[in-house]
Amino acid sequence: MIIPPFKWSVNNISTNFVNGSVIISIAVVLTACYNKYGDNIKDWRMGNMIKVGITGGPGGGKSSSLSTIAEKIECRGYKVLTAPEAATKLMANGIVIGEHISVETFQKLVLKEQLHNERLARLASEYYEKDYKGVVLLCDRGLADQMAYVTRNDFEKLLVQEGLRLSDAYDYDSVIHFVTAADGAEEYYEWAGNPNPDRVNKFRRESPEEAREKDRLTRNAWVGSDHLKIIDNSTDFPKKILRAVSEIFSVLGEPAPMEIERKFLIRRPTAGQINALGWNNYSSIIQTYLKETTEGVERRVRQRGTKRDGYKFTYTEKYPAGRGTRGENEIGIEMEQYVGLLAEADTELHQIVKERYCFLYDNRQFELDLFPFSDKYAILEIEVRDIDEKIVLPALDIVKEVTDDPRYKNHHIAKIMKLEA
Repeated sequence: MIIPPFKWSVNNISTNFVNGSVIISIAVVLTACYNKYGDNIKDWRMGNMIKVGITGGPGGGKSSSLSTIAEKIECRGYKVLTAPEAATKLMANGIVIGEHISVETFQKLVLKEQLHNERLARLASEYYEKDYKGVVLLCDRGLADQMAYVTRNDFEKLLVQEGLRLSDAYDYDSVIHFVTAADGAEEYYEWAGNPNPDRVNKFRRESPEEAREKDRLTRNAWVGSDHLKIIDNSTDFPKKILRAVSEIFSVLGEPAPMEIERKFLIRRPTAGQINALGWNNYSSIIQTYLKETTEGVERRVRQRGTKRDGYKFTYTEKYPAGRGTRGENEIGIEMEQYVGLLAEADTELHQIVKERYCFLYDNRQFELDLFPFSDKYAILEIEVRDIDEKIVLPALDIVKEVTDDPRYKNHHIAKIMKLEA
């Protein structure tokens, strides 16, 4: 994984989203819900929200994959909420193990924080249910993760204090365990003591041996779950993420995502044609390319969302990986980081603004991009497993396939700001 040139923080419950010109903290919305129901255990379990625990060993890609996973779920018409890693949030707020806070006390606080975040998200989900196919909560670690740090017996005692049992700690519709890169992909494992300067992460102290042990303890903590899925390092990282998304889509009853994209130039459809597609998700995207720091690696930041739902921000690096495919490393960032990175914009490239409609056709996911500078053409993309497989396209005016044509890549479009046949 390529680390962006800034220190980024894990998304938390107070992450700011832009809604027009007003910044709204999700914590405000969720706290209002919490004030309505309080700690009533029965109420917070109600509703149709799907809860997914994203767990794993150090350097497995757990946190860095969250934004990509969320975007792919949103493209299927779901509202995605996130619960931050409770321990990280506590430490970021100055609550650390030491003279005043014992390990046992810290784990007690972690449990309370995790429960609080999940309860608030469940209560907030009712406000979104009528406008979406469903609501999905992605938890950056789940309750049972604590058994990697305390004994099962001690953890059960903590649960009893909250009126819960061990079975409640496994109450997730899906649990995705990202195996540490130190197990099966050690050359990509980044830590403070790595002799390879390109793989140094000063914030990760675990050696490869320690990472493998922590991964084993975390995995064993979830053995009691009926929904545990292990995502190992048998593929590259982008495919590792897709395998995780496939497991979540299986729970949602959605067709699995594909691994390769094909791209088509089409006549710009009318509003009627777009609505006839039965699109699941609409978003406005502003994409800004940054100055290149490594040869061949594209850097960009992106704002994606709507005024109604707010905006999310991501930092992405892309690199070539074969016909129709590109490797990609992407993380969610805060609005302040997004604004800061805009100062590194490549001034030789224009900022790309586009409207994106996601929809399913013939059990495949399509993305339709409309650009404000072109009233004649648009771009249609489809996910496939094999670049040469036969596909059925929707009833749109297809001009030609442009999968291998560099003139239709976003990076090139940012240079000329036009689409031509």
